[in-house]
Amino acid sequence: MELEQRIEELEREVKTLKEEIQKTLVEIEKNLPSKVNTPQRWEKRAWLLALLNIILAIVLFTNIYLYLPGSQLPFALAPALETWLRAGWVALAFIWLLLQMYPLVLLLEQDDPTWQRMTWRNAITFMRARPVWLLFITVIVLGVAVLNTVMPAAWLFVALVLLIGVGVWIVLAIVELLRRRVRA
Repeated sequence: MELEQRIEELEREVKTLKEEIQKTLVEIEKNLPSKVNTPQRWEKRAWLLALLNIILAIVLFTNIYLYLPGSQLPFALAPALETWLRAGWVALAFIWLLLQMYPLVLLLEQDDPTWQRMTWRNAITFMRARPVWLLFITVIVLGVAVLNTVMPAAWLFVALVLLIGVGVWIVLAIVELLRRRVRA
């Protein structure tokens, strides 16, 4: 008898929950727009840029993997040349990673074409105005990478902190530069 009452109570609770879920779904359906939101032109370009970045990442990191010690190349290279090629691909990968910090994030966040142009203009202006900063940041990142190969456990945390710090430092420098231009 007691078991039947508990089953009936559970059935009532399930029925109540079902009704509440149906009401919620009806409310959600009322709030959904009737017209499908098509992607804007900038969103398509952002997705194409993201696809290009993924392809570039695959190329860079595959080439780094190809020249790792112990990998079998289909052709023979001098060990010194392999080391230089590996270092070159690693440097290109780090430069590529550094360039991803600023323009792509802002491009994906902006839906106004004026802001998009400004974002790209700021990124290019920064790279033209301060190529030494880009070189300096690249050297710091490569130094951290070398230290990671020597002491990976100790430098993993330090490398992450340095990369985040460098990114913040760059963004703050850009913001300060923009503030100076606005004041002038």
